[in-house]
Amino acid sequence: MAEISALQTIKHWLGRERNVSIVDAVDFARLYDQNYLGVFRYVYGLCSGIQQEAEDITAETFMRAWITRHRFSGSEQAVLGWLLYIARNLVIDTSRRRKVRAVDDSVELESLPDVNDTPEADLIGREQTETLLNMLASLPEEMREILVLRYILNWQVKQIAIHLGMNENNVSVCIRRTINRLQRNWKQS
Repeated sequence: MAEISALQTIKHWLGRERNVSIVDAVDFARLYDQNYLGVFRYVYGLCSGIQQEAEDITAETFMRAWITRHRFSGSEQAVLGWLLYIARNLVIDTSRRRKVRAVDDSVELESLPDVNDTPEADLIGREQTETLLNMLASLPEEMREILVLRYILNWQVKQIAIHLGMNENNVSVCIRRTINRLQRNWKQS
């Protein structure tokens, strides 16, 4: 019995995540390198494809994280959640200030054209991407955020539920309903 207890204690300590330190510039630079792309993708999805705005908000997110780094305490997984929380608040603030959402037509889409595609196929792909971004922009903020977390950051439903303080079932239902809504709207466009 004592062996099982000792084994469980060892497994507990091995599986336990260590708190990260982000007090100095070297630690913060590592945090930045590990999380920049995830934060940018998250913000880009919430901004409905407005690249300049996403870059600005991502930069502001890391600036605020640097300023408040002394107050952070948590694991490596918690770091991304903390950064996304900061980013989400900045996106909401920006949205409130601007009130009008529009897709920036000057943005080069992230997908590179396939060399085997015809120019017509490339154009159709770009038009479909623009249509999808417009459809995402029309969604309420909570639905858009859930889809960004699920399909752009590849988070599991459980992670999304924890991050947003929601029930896992509610997240799953929201995803299913939103996807169905987007599919209906796609067929109409």
